Amino acid sequence: MSISAIRGFFFLLFATCISAFWACNSKKDQTNDIIRRYVKVADSLAIVGKSDTAISILNKQRKLFKSSDPEIVAYYNFMSRMYFTNGPIATLYADSALTIFGNKVNIDQYPEDYYNTLLAKADALISQKQYANALGYYDSAKKLATKRDCDGGYLTSRIGGIYFHQQNYTIAAHYWVQSYRELQACHKNKSAQEIFFLTQGTLDNIGVMYQKAGMYDSAAYYYKKNVAYINQVAAEGKIAKETINSPRFVVYDNLGGLALNQGKLDEAEKYLTACIAIPVKDVDGMRIPPFMKQAELYLKTKQYDKAAIAFSESKRLLNLFGKENPVPNIEWNNLYAQYLFTQHRTEDAYQYQAKYIRLKDSLDKTNSKLRALDVERELNSIQRENLLAELEHNQRVQKLYIIGVTVVLVLLLVISLSVFRVLKESRKNHKNTRLHNQQQQQALEELERANQNIIRIMGIMAHDLRNPLSGMIGLANAIFEDEASEENKHMLKLLETTGIHSLEMINELLKSGLTNEDELLVKQELDIKELLRDSVELLQFKANEKKQEITFESDNAPIITAINHEKIWRVFNNLIVNAIKFSYMGGLIFVSIKALTEKRKILIAIADNGMGIPEADKDKIFEMFTPVKRLGTEGEQPFGLGLSISKRIIENHNGRLWFESSPGFGTTFYIELPL
Repeated sequence: MSISAIRGFFFLLFATCISAFWACNSKKDQTNDIIRRYVKVADSLAIVGKSDTAISILNKQRKLFKSSDPEIVAYYNFMSRMYFTNGPIATLYADSALTIFGNKVNIDQYPEDYYNTLLAKADALISQKQYANALGYYDSAKKLATKRDCDGGYLTSRIGGIYFHQQNYTIAAHYWVQSYRELQACHKNKSAQEIFFLTQGTLDNIGVMYQKAGMYDSAAYYYKKNVAYINQVAAEGKIAKETINSPRFVVYDNLGGLALNQGKLDEAEKYLTACIAIPVKDVDGMRIPPFMKQAELYLKTKQYDKAAIAFSESKRLLNLFGKENPVPNIEWNNLYAQYLFTQHRTEDAYQYQAKYIRLKDSLDKTNSKLRALDVERELNSIQRENLLAELEHNQRVQKLYIIGVTVVLVLLLVISLSVFRVLKESRKNHKNTRLHNQQQQQALEELERANQNIIRIMGIMAHDLRNPLSGMIGLANAIFEDEASEENKHMLKLLETTGIHSLEMINELLKSGLTNEDELLVKQELDIKELLRDSVELLQFKANEKKQEITFESDNAPIITAINHEKIWRVFNNLIVNAIKFSYMGGLIFVSIKALTEKRKILIAIADNGMGIPEADKDKIFEMFTPVKRLGTEGEQPFGLGLSISKRIIENHNGRLWFESSPGFGTTFYIELPL
């Protein structure tokens, strides 16, 4: 019966429970957390017996872990578990983790880490045989575990472990059976490997407890149940063969020991031979127990040569792993003394027997305090002390609550009086505000009517001004044709040009919709590509005046959409005329149109390589009568209306108009309309 295997399983059970706990309860995305990611990898390695590799990986990454980061408790807790057999080091890591929870904020923010820290501290105390103190930490952890069905089984097994060390094997077996039942509820939250180690390990430990208690039939039942479970998992092929070897090794070793206790020597030899033949890595002396059992078996069957080989092999392993296996180290001396008696080496036999008695007395003395510990009474005492402390705390809280309620009631009374006065004043203000709003609404309606009248008057004035301006232009032209002096001709030409520009501005005002503000936008299904092509062809004549070329790009398919022919034509003319106006002599203008079928949009681009738009003017060019008007490259006169009118037309068509420009390199205007 392997004591080192039991200790190893305690760590294994802890690791699997903690791993599942993180998987079940973590509120963070742990794949993005470097500390937890490395600890999770280390946990997986430890489960399959690669503890040295796990420690090495974490120590190499330790420089990445900031001591001020609460997440580092995962590292501290893992290292404490790894050094379970070395009490001082395990305690050092556990205490480092506890310092993180010196304030309640971290306890509330990281409850699962706090739970793990309590367990790590309790286990560290167990390794130093401070069982009563360990029970206090287990009890604190148990209060947290009541909300987590994945943790009760682990705590139950730890209490069973204390009874095992007390040699109260029947009670220990009871706790392990209870632990096995409680832990089954968590299987849905664990990986196949975790389920396997947890189940077979629990079954094996139940068998060990019953065997120690002399209840051989019960022990055999759980051992064989474990063998059947291991065989089932092996047949399913979900767990690697190397992973299954260690659990099979342990259960065969225990079955061999059970048969030896029962005097079934042939059966014992069969199991022990099969056990030793299994290829496992001897990381903590797990092959010591089967060799010692073989030695005892061969003594009973008087096969002394085979016994000598078994003694030699077990002693070699004890020399390597004696510290991790104190009990087998003591028992080996007693067993070897019996062998020496059979070889008539009486003096040597007495020396080994004396050594056995001395070491056993020392161990019994060390364990005497543990045997004297009444676990149930100690737990009840701890719970009573905690309950008393909780009651005292509740009384203080109740006093503070009463004081707080009194203060709140007084404040409520004061606030109620204040609210009453505020409400009274608010009603008065609301009445005044409502009256003021009515007055403002009336003023707005009057302003709107005045605005409409002004728009109509401006429209009439603009329309009426066309006739005298046209007459003035014609008169200036007629006089110019007569034989006037050169100085007068210059003045007449200036008068004609000014009149033409004024007439064009009036035409733009009339086109802007001053007299048709509420005009209904009438649309019809048209081929907008042909409309744009016509506009390009007509304006090419104007571009020829500056030796410019307009290039039109599109595919052959028509692009049909609902638009107002006149207004969209005006937009195209405005944008292309602007491109001509602000491009240099001999420049190129690119016009393109395409249907974005997936977006159900039409995209039109009009690009020039002219003077571009300065950065300071970009936010103002769409304003009506914009102040950033500039002359064209040949001195063409701007009016500041075209872009504003175009933008309004496009938006009335549920579209967008925008531009991209680099001063000195040109401007591209984009039109987006529904398809």
